[in-house]
Amino acid sequence: MSQFLSVLLCTRNRAAKLRRALESILANSYRDFELVVVDQSTDGQSRRNVESFEDERLVYVPTDTVGLSRARNIAVRAARSDIVVFTDDDCVCDRDWLRSIAAEYERDPGVMGVFGRVVAYGDGRPGMHCPCLIEATERRTVDAPAVPQRVLGAGNNMSFRKEVFYRIGLFIESLGAGTRMKAGEDTEFVYRALRQRLKFVYSPAPLVYHDNWSSLAQYPPLARSYIRGGSAAYTKFALQLDGTASKELLRTGYYILSNRLGAGSVYKALGGFLVGCMAGIGYVLAPPPRLAARPRAAD
Repeated sequence: MSQFLSVLLCTRNRAAKLRRALESILANSYRDFELVVVDQSTDGQSRRNVESFEDERLVYVPTDTVGLSRARNIAVRAARSDIVVFTDDDCVCDRDWLRSIAAEYERDPGVMGVFGRVVAYGDGRPGMHCPCLIEATERRTVDAPAVPQRVLGAGNNMSFRKEVFYRIGLFIESLGAGTRMKAGEDTEFVYRALRQRLKFVYSPAPLVYHDNWSSLAQYPPLARSYIRGGSAAYTKFALQLDGTASKELLRTGYYILSNRLGAGSVYKALGGFLVGCMAGIGYVLAPPPRLAARPRAAD
């Protein structure tokens, strides 16, 4: 395998976890990659941690912007590879993480995105919960609308051919962490691609460990943010007469009323759901940001 990869890591004010994530990525057995770090931090510790590595594969991009989607779009634009790989600053990547991703793209040139397994980092304390995991051990291919978090995963272990961004655009910058909607940017982007029948693969081989433990008291606000962002994304597609998105909205509403999503107050969860649905109406008409045209080959 000789495919050059661009690993994209966005961070904000989590310097200690960032250092650990950088260490795990730079120690990967696959060596042919660049590591683009987009830093939205409000202090200088994250920058000092990045610069302390003195590794020529590191590309440091400081920015005054706020929001994970904005940071990811900056990273995609900065990436030099035709394959971009995402993880989060609260993750620790397995030593063979990148090798496993590269193998999936080499295995099938028609694959446009690869998602990997995410398990909890450590055991946590009793009563703690670690979200955004996907622990399935079977490989699967998805090329039609489906709920991404159930069959593929989320933004902490995903990768795409850059061609995907040229075709469908970038992440919507008013979705995701750091915005009023707080979540939903990866859901909307992946679902948008699946509606175009792009082929994505989930493989258990590319493995990362997620260190985002929360207590039972801390989790309900996080669950409500997932409800708000997800309902915005699915409302957009439901209004475009997408049956899978419509069913997911109905399922979410039913689970909220049944108090089955760990969101605490049913009324607060329902309020977040309705706010997301209202916001989703606007996304029908608002196009996503575009990636500049591909560089033209030299004559």
